[in-house]
Amino acid sequence: MSDKIIVELNNIFMQSDRGGQLFKDLSFSLKAGETAVIVGGAGSGKSSLIELIIGERFPDEGSIEVFGSQIKKNRKGRLKKIRRKIGGVGGLFSLIPSFTVSENITFPLVLNAERKSVKKERLFKMLTEFSLLNQTKEYPYNLTRVESSLVQYARASIANQPLLIIDEPSAGLDKNTYIRIFDYLLKVSLSGRSMIILSSEMPEQTIPNTKFYRLENGTLV
Repeated sequence: MSDKIIVELNNIFMQSDRGGQLFKDLSFSLKAGETAVIVGGAGSGKSSLIELIIGERFPDEGSIEVFGSQIKKNRKGRLKKIRRKIGGVGGLFSLIPSFTVSENITFPLVLNAERKSVKKERLFKMLTEFSLLNQTKEYPYNLTRVESSLVQYARASIANQPLLIIDEPSAGLDKNTYIRIFDYLLKVSLSGRSMIILSSEMPEQTIPNTKFYRLENGTLV
């Protein structure tokens, strides 16, 4: 595991949309190759924390760096480059309704202007790995919850982005599918990619190089 820090939040203060204090002097860092599991109940701010990391929202006070770049409102071009390095599942990372399964999965490669032959090869690999060969032309509204989750995992994997953010990894999955996904998360960890996993409760199984946090009273403990 590298000592290089890829996500760093320093002394974050931010109010909620209702005016209450959402984050109070919150700090967090994630090293390359490391996994962070962040546990918190409904309304604790898990989704808002991710919005800060991907530049969807900005703090009232404090600083945020992702892949060595400051997250700021007036740096839209920089934010786009940062987001292309982040794969996501669940929560904020929903599928694009007007795209087919194949189009959703290959979208990160389209953004990176990958060659057609590369897109075709990697798409087939993802469809095979996540058992989606029969759903290639379907649209999200025709998918089951399990299929929708698998498409998101395939999309998050196809471009080998260095950071993967997962909101509730077991949501919508039956036991057998979750076992498959946990094996996938192990492979992601062993490959050297970093992960941030958000969960409403402490997971039963653990991933190597993982740090555990609880989000409560506006800070991480």
